Amino acid sequence: MKRTIILTILAAVAFCSCKKDNIVAVVKSDATAPQISAPAANTAIVVTAVDTTKKFVLRWNNADYGVKTVVNYFVQLDVAGKNFGTAINIGGTNADSLSLTWGNLNNRLLNQLKLPANAASQIEFRIGAYLGKQDTLFSQTLKIGVTTYKELAPDVLRVPGAYQGWSPGTAPVIRLTGNGKYEGYVYMAAADQFKFTTAADWDHINYGNAGTAGKLTEDGTAGGVTVATPGYYKLNVDIKELSYSAVLIQSFGLIGSATAGVWDNSTPMTYDVVNGVWKATANLVSGALKFRANNGWEINYGPADSNALSGNLIQTDGAVTINENGSYTVTLDMRQASQNKYFYMVVKN
Repeated sequence: MKRTIILTILAAVAFCSCKKDNIVAVVKSDATAPQISAPAANTAIVVTAVDTTKKFVLRWNNADYGVKTVVNYFVQLDVAGKNFGTAINIGGTNADSLSLTWGNLNNRLLNQLKLPANAASQIEFRIGAYLGKQDTLFSQTLKIGVTTYKELAPDVLRVPGAYQGWSPGTAPVIRLTGNGKYEGYVYMAAADQFKFTTAADWDHINYGNAGTAGKLTEDGTAGGVTVATPGYYKLNVDIKELSYSAVLIQSFGLIGSATAGVWDNSTPMTYDVVNGVWKATANLVSGALKFRANNGWEINYGPADSNALSGNLIQTDGAVTINENGSYTVTLDMRQASQNKYFYMVVKN
């Protein structure tokens, strides 16, 4: 009886083993790799500012493993001639195609494969197919030409972030001051991540955290930079040096011989979050009036025209001339509605 039970168990094990072997055996030894069907070999793409939203679509004929099951695919991209030694994966799918925008492709070529900007290069794609994590088959290599595009110095950088819902289209801007340098003021109600973008979308260059304090990267997959405290910030960016600074503005104030504090102590202004301006109502006397941040001289402004009670501000230069004693309402608008135009207005009440 005991011998019968043992034989029965062995038979069951043998049956299960055969069954398992049969499952493995149904995968064809001559499985067919996927074959790229579009685009055509040697296609040439020239990326420009106006067509970054166009779709680049790769299509292929499915791999055939001889079994009716889901086949997984991934797409690799590399510089031509590298034999995919430095390849990056640009997506995975269970379908027979994958698409990405020209802008997305352009950014990957510039930031991940380090191709030269505004120049023609040859790149290669291939499709990988696999069942589970085994039996990987690769398609033939598709070579195409791409001329990359990079904006050298757009007029503005947008500042999308967690504080405004990561929306480049509605983000505040900082403006070009020259030679790849930007400056502006932004109020951030939340201390969290933000980025700088060259357009009102994510299909162009966006600058994020390079992993070192004060340094940026053009790698669009990088996280954002952060501020430690919610508030009003003076932002400076250098896209040539890939650097930035964010100075917390705890106050703007009035200073000068026309003010109660003369040249020693600022008369504080109040930030109007709704309208995005700084305001103060103060008694002024005949004399000079300037504006400075954080009760210090590192950030201070004077008027383009010292005789005007409203106009544009200039960093460090001049002072507004107050001719009459009295109560005044003073407004600073640092939002830069146009290039290099910080605005002030002094109104006698």
